[in-house]
Amino acid sequence: MLKCGVLIWSLTATLSSFYSVADIAATLDEAEDYLTVNPARTLMLLESITEPAALPLDTFIRRNVLILRAAVPTNQMELLIQTLDAIFEYHLHPYFQQQLTPITSALGIWLRRNNYLDDALHSFECSNKYAKTDRQRQTLSNSMALVARELDETEKARALFARARLLAEQSEQINVLAMTENNLGLLALDEANIELAEPHFRAALAHYQSLSLRAGQISAGVNLLFVFLLQGDLTNFQRLYSPTARLTINFPNQAKQALLFWLHTRFEQLQGQTITEQTRQQLNEAYQQLEDNKVKTLVHQHLAPPLQVNIKLPEPVVRKAFNRSWFDNVILCEWPQHDA
Repeated sequence: MLKCGVLIWSLTATLSSFYSVADIAATLDEAEDYLTVNPARTLMLLESITEPAALPLDTFIRRNVLILRAAVPTNQMELLIQTLDAIFEYHLHPYFQQQLTPITSALGIWLRRNNYLDDALHSFECSNKYAKTDRQRQTLSNSMALVARELDETEKARALFARARLLAEQSEQINVLAMTENNLGLLALDEANIELAEPHFRAALAHYQSLSLRAGQISAGVNLLFVFLLQGDLTNFQRLYSPTARLTINFPNQAKQALLFWLHTRFEQLQGQTITEQTRQQLNEAYQQLEDNKVKTLVHQHLAPPLQVNIKLPEPVVRKAFNRSWFDNVILCEWPQHDA
């Protein structure tokens, strides 16, 4: 009787474990499905998996790769670096090596956002080495162009964006095409070429809307709102503001919310509303949350003076080295390749 009871318990535990693994796999599949349309939902699903350290190693790595892919559009930079620290412990695992491009691409984005610009290039170059699709290579060309923009290498950035856009057009990669249009608009905005920036942002927004990519719609929409303000086009600003604000406020990206707050406050001022000292203090706090030095420079140049907000222009980028021990593997960039 005892042996029978033990056998029943053993079978029950095995079946429970089986269904648990199956449930986790289903959650990961659902989380991946949400990546393009709602990465915030992806993160919620991934966080619902309890005790991730107890997962089978390939499942643990897959979960972390999905976190990386969702943390980028939601601008969860602290979560991004924490996940990279966790995942690089297993850089010799075959599944890690199958996912080298999304892992090192996410790393490159974190490095760029934190002004490790030379190391960001190393990471993107390593990512490109193991890229398996044209879309990945086009996206990485776009990422390297953004680094060039941060380094004020404008012509290099423009050439890389233009090449990525051409390749995206030829291969009908609408997502990449939207990214490059948006970033060509940013280059034009950097140069105060508002007439050129507007059609780029309009094209980017239309492409993102066609794909229902929420993060892209927010990015291109906020940039287009910026252009409308600079043009004094308050009618188009008002038309675009409501749908863009609705998406932005319900999306966990504080940097975009901060920029939207600056833009809307300037719109209210142009409508005749008085800006209080309390609002100026809130704008000062929002300035610290902006995405990068380029955005801060644009706000400092175009929005702070009329709003009479006393903020400092970002310091010039000082090239610095990233010092995680595991980053040596990225610099070396020599991994064996395994079939997926």
